[in-house]
Amino acid sequence: MSWWPAALAGLGAAALSARFHWWRPRLAGAPVLMYHQIVKELDRTPLPKLRVPPRALERQLAALERRGYRVSGLSGALAAAPGAKAAALTFDDAFQDFADNAWPLIKARGMGATVFVVTGQIGGSNVWDQGKGIPSVPLLSAEEIAELAAQGVEFGGHGHAHRDLTSLSPQELADDLGACQEVLTGLLGAPARSFAYPYGLFNDEVKQAVARAGFHAACATRPGLLTGRTDPLAIPRVIVKRSDTAWDFALKLTRSKSRW
Repeated sequence: MSWWPAALAGLGAAALSARFHWWRPRLAGAPVLMYHQIVKELDRTPLPKLRVPPRALERQLAALERRGYRVSGLSGALAAAPGAKAAALTFDDAFQDFADNAWPLIKARGMGATVFVVTGQIGGSNVWDQGKGIPSVPLLSAEEIAELAAQGVEFGGHGHAHRDLTSLSPQELADDLGACQEVLTGLLGAPARSFAYPYGLFNDEVKQAVARAGFHAACATRPGLLTGRTDPLAIPRVIVKRSDTAWDFALKLTRSKSRW
């Protein structure tokens, strides 16, 4: 039975490889990390993966620091020199818990972040989630956005009504993006330069409309790392999930995802 321990070890290694894709080739480029809510509570949401606890975020920021990443908002990663060890923190929807739970941790480490705002719901809630069983959650107010911007947080657009932009007519698309930019420009005192596609959905027409609205960079949700060859209007991101272990997170920094 001397073969038994070796067989068990082999099965364990196979199971580990099936779950964690450490064997995937390392990718060159900067991880643009995508978060949504930073909260401990689940509140019976059907999308628990989008609720990362503050303690988990704190551990992830520490991991980035240990690995020597220069962590900023999206603009910093875009401006980083080729080969620089850069990473960006991005937060979709502008939930109020960013101010309460995320920014204090980020600011304490001298890091930066970009928050993408649904401009038609500033100071409101995630009405686009109604009917999906997702709890109503408060969003940042205009005053909070202005205060955070003064502290160094970058803000970008996430649409005016969080609609699937690929489903809109050309006029509806122009109106939504125009309103989004107008509101942000009024709040920030300068045009917003970055954008994140609602639901990650876009096509060539949407990309062109985003550029016409004055946004210079736009984030998708497909996995990948930011390189010098990346289309600035189709920037891939690395989603961070509630279930991510320390190993998941480490793998995502260099492979963009840790499992299928």
